[in-house]
Amino acid sequence: MLFTSIPFALFFLIVFILHWIVFNGKPSWQNAVLLISSYIFYGLFGWKFALLLFLISSVNYSLALLIQRSEIKTTRKLFLLTGLILNVGTLVIFKYYNFFIETFSDVISWVGLQPNLLTLNLVLPVGISFYLFLSLSYILDVYQKKLVAVSKAADVMLALSFFPIILAGPIHRPAGLLPQIQKNRSFSFLLATDGLKQILWGLFMKALIADSCAGYVNTIFANTSTYPGSTLAIGIMLFTVQIYADFAGYSNLAIGISKLLGFSIMQNFAYPYYARDIREFWKRWNISLTTWFRDYVFLPIAYSTSRKLKSDNFLWMKSETVIYLVGITITWMLTGLWHGANFTFIIWGVIHGFFLFLYHIGMKPRKKLMSKLGISLNNKIFVFFETCFTLIIVMVSWVFFRADSTSAAFDYLSKIASRSFFAVPRLTQLTGFYTTMAFVLFFFIVEWFGKKDEYGLARLGSRWPKVLRLTMYYAIIVVVFWFSGEQQQFIYFQF
Repeated sequence: MLFTSIPFALFFLIVFILHWIVFNGKPSWQNAVLLISSYIFYGLFGWKFALLLFLISSVNYSLALLIQRSEIKTTRKLFLLTGLILNVGTLVIFKYYNFFIETFSDVISWVGLQPNLLTLNLVLPVGISFYLFLSLSYILDVYQKKLVAVSKAADVMLALSFFPIILAGPIHRPAGLLPQIQKNRSFSFLLATDGLKQILWGLFMKALIADSCAGYVNTIFANTSTYPGSTLAIGIMLFTVQIYADFAGYSNLAIGISKLLGFSIMQNFAYPYYARDIREFWKRWNISLTTWFRDYVFLPIAYSTSRKLKSDNFLWMKSETVIYLVGITITWMLTGLWHGANFTFIIWGVIHGFFLFLYHIGMKPRKKLMSKLGISLNNKIFVFFETCFTLIIVMVSWVFFRADSTSAAFDYLSKIASRSFFAVPRLTQLTGFYTTMAFVLFFFIVEWFGKKDEYGLARLGSRWPKVLRLTMYYAIIVVVFWFSGEQQQFIYFQF
């Protein structure tokens, strides 16, 4: 049941009425409605998935209480370790077991052996990576005493299954969601109105921009050998638009839906394609995941590495550089692997980790060079070229993210780098291409002028007469329903 479907609209209408009309002013009953609704919503993808979610949530709820109540440090560590094994182990079994087994089998076969290793025929539960990360952050925050374990099971279960964010985020951690669950919520017209506008913009991004681009992207990537490099370049540009509009569109829908229920969910995208460098890009793209890996992977690794280094230099490098290199390498390999059990995702992660490291070691030399040349770091021409360079890095990495295999990704890039890059693009088979490009242009113009706000449509037309403003909203609705592409599943559901 997709957010962009009629069945979901009917489902949400029922939840909204129960939450704000039938049980208004009764927070416990409101939370019960949301909890039951969350399990119904998730269970529609498979009742076994809902059962797994219930078991994982129940165990993490219990472990958090045990950690909270334990006064002996070793006992607390034992309960935490149990939770880590449970959550990470579940993710590995469902998502990575076959990948690791097949990779090991390939390595062994290189030396002449023919292993007969068992693989599992498991269906990957939708959104498992997201709710397991929520569970991990809950027990880790309780262990680190950043959060007090909640005794009311229903509240914790809701924080780990809240239906707007369970399938593809944002990964709004229980530490930020539980206080909102526990307090008395009252309907806010301003918050609801803002939520409706954000839903409208998310619908425009997903149904019109992302789904329209998806058809062209699928055609081009499925026929790489038949298209010249110029068309393949257009294909990756379209995927660059598609994945952003798809995932940021989902985030806007999730956040807007949450606002209608009285919840404030963290911003997950902040106009990343306008970032001037790779570090800024990752401060703007999938913010909830980036900060999760920063807090629970990069910083612990950096801290652990710093404790082991006893001198200011190691292997002809400053210790701080070594610490960053170790942390960024492991973090981004894991970030790539988190996205999928395929070497294409690992390479994608390594590319971003590599350029983040280059940016880190080049910050000071860059400032000195610009100072000597008498060029301000905020020079508009300089910023423009930096932004373009960053976007090129991102687009090249997206080839690995989208391709089915590493060889397919390299073939795709090699053809773009060939003479056929200068050939006339073949667009005759891409029906409606120019109409879609007009909407894409409109989309990025709105995002440009709204880049200081939470989402592009937030303040657009806020000073216009009410009639004109409403006309614009209705026009967007009509355009979405009239020109939207064939409905596609959200890309990040697979993760």
